[in-house]
Amino acid sequence: MSAGRYVDGYWCEAVARSVDLTDTWRLSTQRTHSPEHALAWLREQALRLADALGHEPPFGATADVFREWAADHAHQRIQLTALANGQPISANACGPDRIHGQGRDIKVLYSLSARPIHRDATTRRLLPAI
Repeated sequence: MSAGRYVDGYWCEAVARSVDLTDTWRLSTQRTHSPEHALAWLREQALRLADALGHEPPFGATADVFREWAADHAHQRIQLTALANGQPISANACGPDRIHGQGRDIKVLYSLSARPIHRDATTRRLLPAI
């Protein structure tokens, strides 16, 4: 039996992290079976997040980062290659947000990411296929 590692899918997530409050909110997650599906999921989440943030200041600039990333197919091809080669990828933007109850604007980092799920070859036969 091989003692190597293999990729058992890809873990994707959309998160918001408060720089000021040191808190994290998981907005969405997905496990995919291929790097192509992971990238498609990230594109969908980028547009969904951009729509939620809107076009108006102060959120519009943050939303534009995700709209531009979703439209940048040349950069996504580079990211797809990196993901297929075992590297994590992400698209990130930072901007203001207002947290209910805080009474002030805070900085929030929005991050979309995908990474390979590495498994030890000795556990492969114990896990169901995706």
